Amino acid sequence: MPPPLPDRYRLEVRIGRDEDIEEWFATDLDLDRPVLIRVIGPEATRARGRSFLAAVQRASRASHTHVAAVFAADTVPGSTYAVTEWVGGTTLSDRTGIGDGPPLAELLANAGGLAEGLAVLHAEGVTHGAIDAGAVLYSRGQPAKLGGFGRVPRGTSPKDDVRALAGTLETALTGNPPGTIAPSELIHSLSPSIDDILRSARSDEIDARQLADRLQAVPYSPPVAGAFRWSWRRLLPVGLLALAAAVLVWAGSAVDTSPTPPLQVASLPLPTVASGPDADSPPTLASSSEDDPPDQPVVEDEPVVLQRVLDFDPLGDGEEHPGRLTLLTDGDPTTAWHTEGYFDPLPLLKGGVGLAFEVSGSPAFIELTGLSAGTAFRLMWAESLLDVDDEGWEVIAEQQAGAATLRLPLPELRNGVWLLWLTDLPPEDDGFRTRLAEVSFRS
Repeated sequence: MPPPLPDRYRLEVRIGRDEDIEEWFATDLDLDRPVLIRVIGPEATRARGRSFLAAVQRASRASHTHVAAVFAADTVPGSTYAVTEWVGGTTLSDRTGIGDGPPLAELLANAGGLAEGLAVLHAEGVTHGAIDAGAVLYSRGQPAKLGGFGRVPRGTSPKDDVRALAGTLETALTGNPPGTIAPSELIHSLSPSIDDILRSARSDEIDARQLADRLQAVPYSPPVAGAFRWSWRRLLPVGLLALAAAVLVWAGSAVDTSPTPPLQVASLPLPTVASGPDADSPPTLASSSEDDPPDQPVVEDEPVVLQRVLDFDPLGDGEEHPGRLTLLTDGDPTTAWHTEGYFDPLPLLKGGVGLAFEVSGSPAFIELTGLSAGTAFRLMWAESLLDVDDEGWEVIAEQQAGAATLRLPLPELRNGVWLLWLTDLPPEDDGFRTRLAEVSFRS
């Protein structure tokens, strides 16, 4: 049965319970915005209702990107409730509990912010008292936020909060209870300094502000970078050929040990890709033998066609100004597609946003005209957008825009989808935004 609440709030969906607190997705009709309502029901004691209300009211003093905003809290006949901002309805516990935890880069980008938010709470004289993965609101494409205010406290001091947050972050990284195994021992791309920082926090050696500063200073390099990445799809044929050659050599030596003329093995030249500023012709496949049948086709002068441009925002709302995509190929460098304006640096909000280009043929170069200086990006390739995940992309290049026009050489990859994945946006006006005027693929 829905709890009694002021008419201002329309209950939409019951989400569930957070310990003894019932949670609802609701609409604030006065301001026409979604909200999260947390309710202590009539079965709770009066003392519990008072402690819940007091904890929520204290938390309302803090204002920070990584702290869930408290809009209202009150007692009405039959319930005590709190109204907080809606950030998607999932928690860090939800994301790790289904085996689909947040990507490492996304988690690290939020870790320092959560510690900073906790430091703001402590500066306001507020102790959370019950931090765990269920108290971290964490939906895809949104900054993680400390929530869960009004839970039954398990700690009473700022040190208890810091220990709890450090343990929560460590478990999110490793999937194990804190102190079981060092995160860097499981995650090759992770700096060992993370181990020391979290250990110091769990040992009461640093406070929330120091935890935030140290986490934000940790360097992170993606585990995959560079112009080429081996995959099982490429290694398997090579391995089978090597195995076949080994079997042939063994069989020959076992059957006949008498001297014989040496075995002549034809050397198959690798496909070559034209490079350098004068490369104007498309790559061609060299013939392996002069005796090849004349009807074997040789790929020459295959046109490169940009078939479709898509905005690509899988970590956000799914759209990134699709109405401006035609400006990328209109031949006019004075018009531009641009990202949405973000109030916070992009790495604090999500892992990236981008543009996908479906191309036929084998382009030798991509030209980016008018890409905002300071934009950090990765250029990646996949055979298709269908069923592609983080591991399905091959990283071709990774750099930061500086020149007015970038001309990047491409390896020989025929057809498929090229992804311009923006990982950091430069400041513009009061926020962060990237612009791009023209994109072209050339042979």
